[in-house]
Amino acid sequence: MLKPWSWRTKSTLLSLGIIGIMLLNLGIGPVVAVDTLQAAANPPESHQVVLSLAEGTSLDILAKNFGAKIVRQGPLNFSTLEFPENENIQEIIQEMEDAPGVLSAEENHSWTIQSSAQTTDLKDPLYEKQWPLINQGVSEAWDQGVTGQGVTIAFVDTGIALKHPDLMGNIVAGYNAITGSEAAGANQDNNGHGTEVAGVAAAERNDVGIVGVAYQAKIMPIKAIGAKGVGYDDDIADGIVWAADHGAKIINLSLGSENGSDSSEILRKAIAYAYDKGCLMVAASGNYDPDSQDNPGVSYPAADSRVLAVTATDKSNNVTDYSATGSEVDLAAPGDYIPTDGWSQLEGSGYNYASGTSLAAPFVSGEAALIWGQHPEWSRDQVIKALEQGTEDLGSPGQDNQYGYGLVDVKLALNLDNQTLQKVSSPARIDAAGGIVEAVEGTTQLDLTIPQQAFKQVENVTVNNIAAPADLPNGSQFLTPAFQVNWGNAAPQQMLSLEWRNPGLKGNFEGSIYRWSGSRWISLGGEISDGKAGFGLYMPGIYVLGTAQSNGKDDNRFAGVTAEETAVQISKETFPTGADTVILAQVNQFPDALAGAPLAYKMQAPILLSQSSELNEEVRAELRRLAPKTVYLLGGTAALSDQIEKELQQTYEVKRLSGYTAEGTARAIALELGTQGKAVIASDSSFQDALVISSWAARQGIPILLTKPQTLPKDTQTALQELKVTESLVIGGTAVVGTKVMEQLPFPNRISGRTAYDTAAAVLQLYPPTTARVEIATGENFPDALTGAVRAAFYGARVVLVPTHSSIPDSLSSLLKSWQGNQVEVLGGVSALPESIVQTIHTWVQ
Repeated sequence: MLKPWSWRTKSTLLSLGIIGIMLLNLGIGPVVAVDTLQAAANPPESHQVVLSLAEGTSLDILAKNFGAKIVRQGPLNFSTLEFPENENIQEIIQEMEDAPGVLSAEENHSWTIQSSAQTTDLKDPLYEKQWPLINQGVSEAWDQGVTGQGVTIAFVDTGIALKHPDLMGNIVAGYNAITGSEAAGANQDNNGHGTEVAGVAAAERNDVGIVGVAYQAKIMPIKAIGAKGVGYDDDIADGIVWAADHGAKIINLSLGSENGSDSSEILRKAIAYAYDKGCLMVAASGNYDPDSQDNPGVSYPAADSRVLAVTATDKSNNVTDYSATGSEVDLAAPGDYIPTDGWSQLEGSGYNYASGTSLAAPFVSGEAALIWGQHPEWSRDQVIKALEQGTEDLGSPGQDNQYGYGLVDVKLALNLDNQTLQKVSSPARIDAAGGIVEAVEGTTQLDLTIPQQAFKQVENVTVNNIAAPADLPNGSQFLTPAFQVNWGNAAPQQMLSLEWRNPGLKGNFEGSIYRWSGSRWISLGGEISDGKAGFGLYMPGIYVLGTAQSNGKDDNRFAGVTAEETAVQISKETFPTGADTVILAQVNQFPDALAGAPLAYKMQAPILLSQSSELNEEVRAELRRLAPKTVYLLGGTAALSDQIEKELQQTYEVKRLSGYTAEGTARAIALELGTQGKAVIASDSSFQDALVISSWAARQGIPILLTKPQTLPKDTQTALQELKVTESLVIGGTAVVGTKVMEQLPFPNRISGRTAYDTAAAVLQLYPPTTARVEIATGENFPDALTGAVRAAFYGARVVLVPTHSSIPDSLSSLLKSWQGNQVEVLGGVSALPESIVQTIHTWVQ
């Protein structure tokens, strides 16, 4: 009859999943339970219906008409009516839904506990038994002075043993949602589960018993489940709302529905209410008996997108076989055989071992309290971002159904915000915290910056001065010594950066960064300004700063008769000494190549264009000049034919990156790029948005993913999980990336304007050029901007798209006028970008 909900400590499942907890008394005085609370917690011999009523509707009259008893009014304008056991509850609900003034009516679902506590005499110091604190970096966090002080965690559960010596010093005023009482003692635990959960998160560090993850966080006891482990929708919802209204920053929900992701309107609204108040909610993913049933999936409320869902791991860092798993999982945390605080009716306060996702959730709640205590100015979303990025990626790469974003690493999560990376000398050991490896030769200093989470751990990162293996080509001169940069075979998950500093390099000197490929120096341009030179890289090698290659051009317009020829001209100017890799895209099928610039930057490659059927002679000639080892094809055979692939395979290694859709191709490109944590989201049809951000995204090492206006494609959803994306940058307004799509993205931030040109201006305002160089292209046809974005990325420039058949919008003209002194480079011929427009822009910036 009743639909059971349960808290999430592992158990052998019975009909309602209820097993009593046996706790070992360790000589601590018992706590006397309040008898009235036990009686109130028993499941009623009746049916209950939760109603939402229109303003002005009389609850008293409604109850009288249906022969019901009013048992609760609130929270959130909901009320609960009780009916005799012999009534048909579903018929009553149908009748009530048709009654005037009734907005909704549904059964008051019951929640039950699933508990199994293994009792062991803990005669050794209890901290030594707390393997999660030792294994997951908690003690290292404490060494940094982080304790959770100033943060309140609400535990919506069975109450808490209010006199437990490990907890009593941290307890603040709480609430009994079952009786609606705020009286002292009303939230006393008379089951034991709430005490277990609170101990994991916030037991005091007081030389007694155990220590909680955030041992100076405050504990807010919210009693919403009774002595037999049963609670109801309205009780749980009332407890969540009360916690949100009374200062809880974190709400722990170690409970779940026996019906998987099923939920009620009152509970959904309570969670939405707390979310809108800025609360961080953490819930157990759920338990099940793998011997008697299949994985039921993540239960509610963990299944709610506004709640962090946590699975349980054992000492070997494996997700336990009883953890309910699924795509909603966010994090994994220790939850198997955990020593914690306890309470029993007979023995009072004590200690015991417990297992389940119920114990994993408060570990994350405690970790969140440590982070928020360290950064009280942060928002909830910033805390969640640190939690999800500060993990060890186990299971399948990226976000998966078992570990979510990964197994929590408290030390890493706390250090992710540290913007000042530690400087170390070569050779250096680098872990997930990153660092800056310095090398000096003469007056030249070279810094290799390794951002956080670029590597899990690299034992031997070296930056050493070496003799140059050959002279620079075409008479170019060395401006600095050559340095060999090496980190072995590890593949970085973030882009690394090199920066040269030399007092002898004055102003915006003409120079280029070169990489030795093993047989030749490849000119890579670089961000050169203010006496410094910088470059992003993914591959180790020998690098040097030298004078630039002379191009002999009389102007700064890169143009050909066709878009393919313009791409060739841009390639010649950007890669004058060749390239080991080339990327080939279809000239007329823009979506397949929109995401290409970040990969081109990683591979130090130009983008060339081709018709779909065959290569033209200009492209063939440029391939011969570049002499690459590898050619990437973007898109399927409809974009670039089998004939093209077969021709190229005769000379080069060929890799095709494609999907069934443009979004699928963007996903394939993003996976090949391989960086994690952030993504740009842009429209698959409003090409300007992706192109205006592409040079910045390339230089940051951030993939570009594509979406439909009102639907987030499956390929993009999958890519977000595979790349562990915890931060999304959305380009364009709601017409091109709708609100429904935004709701599905991890922590999105939108940049938009009234028109596509206004959006471009907004992007360029936030992310201006880092050097005195600007690339101008037409905003009415896009191949030139696509290939020019690669050049812009290599030289620290940005592509500015301007209209050619109307005046330049004020948003763009004002921006260009603010860039006085910049060098203008034009992408495309006069038919694409008339000289009159170019001269106008020259006038503004010079």
